[in-house]
Parts: sequence; structure tokens; C-alpha cells
Amino acid sequence: FGARPLKRAIQKYIEDEMAEQILRTGLKEGDILRVDFDSEKQQIIMQTDEAK
Repeated sequence: FGARPLKRAIQKYIEDEMAEQILRTGLKEGDILRVDFDSEKQQIIMQTDEAK
């Protein structure tokens, strides 16, 4: 992959999904958004944790 296709893939699969997750969950300052990859299901998983 070149830099531009890689940037577009990151934007499509991570940045856009992160923005949607933030809007859906009402994430606040200090909260944590964890991003992981499930190799069995071949999908990105996003999980939120509230600030302590």
C-alpha cells in the first residue's frame, strides 16, 4: 500500500467509525474509546469506558 490508500483506509475504517461511536454513545471528555481488531471475525471492535 502507498501512503494515500493507507490514509483513506484508516479514515474509512477507523476515523469515521470512531466519530460514529462518539456520537452514538455521547462520549465525554476523559472517557476512553478502545479500538481493537478481532482476527477471527475479521472486524474492528470499538468499546467505550467512562472516566473514573
